[in-house]
Amino acid sequence: MKSPFQVFLLGTPGCAKSEDLHRLADRIVQEGLARDVVRIDDYPKVRACFEADDDAERGGRPRLYSSRGEDGGWVVSNPALWDEVLRRVSDDVVHERREGRAIFIEFARPDMVRSIEENFGAEVRRASLLLYIFCPFDICWERNVRRHQAALAKGIDDHLVSREEMERTYLKDDHDRLHRLGMPFLIVDNHLEGDAFLRYAIDEIVAILKGEVSGATRREPRRRPGAEGRRRPLSRQPAARSGCER
Repeated sequence: MKSPFQVFLLGTPGCAKSEDLHRLADRIVQEGLARDVVRIDDYPKVRACFEADDDAERGGRPRLYSSRGEDGGWVVSNPALWDEVLRRVSDDVVHERREGRAIFIEFARPDMVRSIEENFGAEVRRASLLLYIFCPFDICWERNVRRHQAALAKGIDDHLVSREEMERTYLKDDHDRLHRLGMPFLIVDNHLEGDAFLRYAIDEIVAILKGEVSGATRREPRRRPGAEGRRRPLSRQPAARSGCER
């Protein structure tokens, strides 16, 4: 896959997408697949919308996208938020695409297939692959809580999205339908501690980008679950603006 190309990093918040990004970015540059890597994450845009709602409420204006849950976290009250944010992510991708560049697009949605089809253009989709990081919901939640507590311990003004919102939005998704997008994709199980799954994902993505692995095949696990992690089939089936400040 020639640059410019995109890697969609998908999965529930807390599945370790960000860790994948940093190590994969280094490897892509080392392998000469791109000269530089840009990350476009939808969370700063989502958070900006929540914070704009907080500001509006303090100013006596109505909230547009969110309310506060019982535990103090944000709860989405207007589902139009999700596509609005992804349209702005897509605009950023189009603006940042250029020869020699790889772009990592990081987000989580329960309806990933529809979200990608309706919010990203055909040119972007044709030059992209999908990496979905699977991790059970409870483990993702625990990781998010630990990350939140660590931020607070450092004196960072960090807000935790409520468990209510996490369960409603991310408890189930459609990763089993990613093949319908017609894009090469890889699903990696990352519920255990350690980096074996991450090493596997990076090796496989580099192989896809180099054309060493055919996106039209399905690859079965070479190992049983254990120290090296569990491999799932690979197949080819079918920083910018936050944009929500008011």
